[in-house]
Amino acid sequence: MEAAALPRPPDITPELRRFLDDRFRSQADLAAAADVEIEIRGRCAELEASVSDLSVRLAAAAAAYSSSRNAAGTALSNVRGCLAALKASSSEPEEVQVGSEKMLFEQLPSLAKEVARVEMVRDYAETALKLDSFVGDVEDAVSSSVTGKLKSRAENSQKTYHVPIGYLKTIEDILASVTRTRPQWTRLISAVDHRVDRSLAELQKRRKTRQLQGHIVNNQLRPPLWVIEELVNPIAAAAQHHFSKWVEKPEFVFALAYKITRDFVDSMDEILQPLVDKAHLVGYSCREEWISGMVIALSTYLAKEIFPKHIDLLQELSSNNASSQSSRVLWLNLIDLMISFDKQTQALISSSGLLLSAKDDNNWQRISVLSVFCDRPDWLEIWAEIERQDAYDKMRLSMENEKNWSTRIQGTVLEYGSDDYKSPAITGVIQKGLSLLIDRAWPIPNIALRAEFIKISTSPIILEFLGWMLQRCQEAEGLTALADDNALLKVSQSINAARYLESTLTEWCDDVFFLEMENIDGHTECIFQVEINQLKDFRVQWTDKISTVILRDFDARSRDYLKNKRQWQEKSEGLALSRSFIECLDYIQGRIAKLEHGLNTLDFVTVWRSVASGVDQLLFSGIFTGSTKFSNGGVERLHGDLSILFATFSAWCLRPEGFFPRLTDGLKILEVDGKQPRDGMLTDKDWLREYGIRRLTAAEAEKITKNRIYES
Repeated sequence: MEAAALPRPPDITPELRRFLDDRFRSQADLAAAADVEIEIRGRCAELEASVSDLSVRLAAAAAAYSSSRNAAGTALSNVRGCLAALKASSSEPEEVQVGSEKMLFEQLPSLAKEVARVEMVRDYAETALKLDSFVGDVEDAVSSSVTGKLKSRAENSQKTYHVPIGYLKTIEDILASVTRTRPQWTRLISAVDHRVDRSLAELQKRRKTRQLQGHIVNNQLRPPLWVIEELVNPIAAAAQHHFSKWVEKPEFVFALAYKITRDFVDSMDEILQPLVDKAHLVGYSCREEWISGMVIALSTYLAKEIFPKHIDLLQELSSNNASSQSSRVLWLNLIDLMISFDKQTQALISSSGLLLSAKDDNNWQRISVLSVFCDRPDWLEIWAEIERQDAYDKMRLSMENEKNWSTRIQGTVLEYGSDDYKSPAITGVIQKGLSLLIDRAWPIPNIALRAEFIKISTSPIILEFLGWMLQRCQEAEGLTALADDNALLKVSQSINAARYLESTLTEWCDDVFFLEMENIDGHTECIFQVEINQLKDFRVQWTDKISTVILRDFDARSRDYLKNKRQWQEKSEGLALSRSFIECLDYIQGRIAKLEHGLNTLDFVTVWRSVASGVDQLLFSGIFTGSTKFSNGGVERLHGDLSILFATFSAWCLRPEGFFPRLTDGLKILEVDGKQPRDGMLTDKDWLREYGIRRLTAAEAEKITKNRIYES
């Protein structure tokens, strides 16, 4: 007989190739093909026996759990059918001959697949039985603790509580293993999670009730109406069948959820509410309970099905900028749908004239799908980061536009109403962006999470904007050392922007919305206090630099004037003024006038007063220290020079001499009656006070007097 053709190499699967390599290492091993067949039949018989044993065990468990019985019966029926077909096909006699190799090769892959399938079914059944047993034990233990059937002795009670804790740990270990090795068994995992959550929910409520004892009664948690729960569960389960088709179209999910909620809400008022009132269940609103139940059902679906897919998408596309942008848009679209849904459902409550039974976080979470973030703060961080990035991308384009720094915002009045901030238009863009981010935090049904969202989304933007202002100031300083008017204007723009943003944040902190956040986690300061302090430090630093630059130039320009000591001893006819000093004052007046035009009022006042204080110290040290002698003519010249100095600063204050106290006191001593004070008179505080000298010490006053040349 001619030998049958062997299968082509491409038709042999890797699994079959490995199996054949193990069993048939040489041509001589072909004679043992019958033994291989017997071995496979033996393994099938063992598996069939195992399945029969599992069938008995599953039948017993199915008596208590009808849902499990149907699933397990269907699985076993399929297994039996497969095994019966396998047995029938393998019972035909075969001759061990040269031509049998092809038939064996054709049957071996199907046999291997059936063996793997049977083993998987057995693994599923065994896992389901284990989980069913452990979950049942947890349910029994919780039921016993709730109904008070535990033993009274402390040690037995402690032991009894340790048992369900051990069961829970075992359940989590099994589920973790299933998630890792059998990720397709999602229904099994979901069913176990649901049963465990429901088992532990009367305990959690009792714990909350205990924690709220002694507090406001109206805010204590009430158990939901079980009638509403039983009504919501089958409707939510049926709706999830449709939800699963719309994973890529979440707008349909929210539309269906709202339609179901709205269509039944009137029935709650008309049918169930009278029964609840008749049962004297005070404080219960069937409308609110129905809406809450549907919201919780939708939140659970979002947490288990929608958000994990969005998280995976963000992680997968994080390396691709364009794809990452599209995934962020999908996330923001989902958040928009959630916020819109919350507004619609809350309108259903308020439209009937009802208010929430208690406006604390716990009750607010019951009617908000955004409550998913209360259980997953890590998702809240992702949301805040996406919002921050989206807002910053829009602001960055505005910050790069030089026109937004040179154009001012109109009508931003200061607290005293004297002037505007002269703030550049870019600060309006930043303020609007921050306001939008804060608005996004409003619907979050938890104060702590609202504060966290605002910090994550807004603080980096404020710091980034502060970095832009610092960079602009440093560029101006590096080019001209702030000696140029354009450089001075550039720095003034940044100072104005910092002042405006600082004032805005301070004003926000006085709002009730932010005052509620001040006592979170022991913090007693405004949520923006760190950023406010940083903006203030920036302003102070650069206003000081402006004052320093002006004083440095004034010092250089007045050096010749201060070195000329002879001018204080010369006689003068008529009004005596120093031309070089007038030129110095003309420089200061020009620089300060430029600042008055470009700098906001509050910081401008700070700058010119700082310049006045510096000029007072600089001139006093240059004129009155040392051994400079003053004649009558010199005193008249100094009086004329200081009069011009005071007149220069009179444009910005009513009594300019008050901002030059040391120069004023020194001139007063020089102008004391044309007769030298007696020895010791200058050490008399009453004498100093009598002449209005308050900023000089007795030693300084005595030194100035000794340098006075009194002429007859």
